[in-house]
Amino acid sequence: MYDVLIIGGGVTGAAISRELSRYHLKIALLEKEAELAFGVSKSNSGIIHPGTQNPPDSLKGKLCVQGNKLTRKLAKELGVHFEEVGELIVIFKEEEMAQLQKIKQDAETLGVGGLRIVDRQWLRENEPNLNPDALAALYAPTAGIISPYRWVYDLAENAAKNGVEIFLEHKVTSITKDGKNLRLNVSVSSGEEPRSSFAGSERTFLARYVINAAGLFADEVARMAGITDFVIKPRKGEEFLLDKKREHIVNHIIFPLPTPT
Repeated sequence: MYDVLIIGGGVTGAAISRELSRYHLKIALLEKEAELAFGVSKSNSGIIHPGTQNPPDSLKGKLCVQGNKLTRKLAKELGVHFEEVGELIVIFKEEEMAQLQKIKQDAETLGVGGLRIVDRQWLRENEPNLNPDALAALYAPTAGIISPYRWVYDLAENAAKNGVEIFLEHKVTSITKDGKNLRLNVSVSSGEEPRSSFAGSERTFLARYVINAAGLFADEVARMAGITDFVIKPRKGEEFLLDKKREHIVNHIIFPLPTPT
């Protein structure tokens, strides 16, 4: 029996568990994979965005700016390496300047600080490997990078030290009401000690509250609880990982001017 059960051991579930561990609550984090961060959290870009390229009245934009500030605070508390490298949105044509100015204006409305348009000479001095035809760029100094995998583990380890119980290879299969509480049936995968005593079995957890942080599968978990008003439609991209000896090709996060596609 727990006060709070958190489903999903990615960055969202780990951050929530760490925050709730400040209080006198009995908390458990359930992750279906063999390790934390094995979903989207292990394979995203690791970019802490400044809040550019978001409509100024959007929830996403407001959360992005707030998240940027929170990441700095939490990274400092946990001793996580956060590197403020800054971001450049690059244009190649004079007629693209108006759109760049609009992005700057929207970001400033959201509260993104330190934004400025830099010219070709600045780009040559600060990004010598960038295409020399680049005309200008929007510079957002508050953008940064972090290791998403380490980020999840630092958050979760701190939560665990504060008393949060973490269960790996525990996949939630159903959620039902049990009086005032919620009952979660969980299938346990085969694994090494000390988890093998439950391998292949079903376990039951009770909780006053359940927090759904299941990432790409959050809609499936929600349906177990009878919530059917949203469906996640994931998109998949590709990333190239370069050898570390090529790590100084660029000094900033580089983006092209966004297009409808």
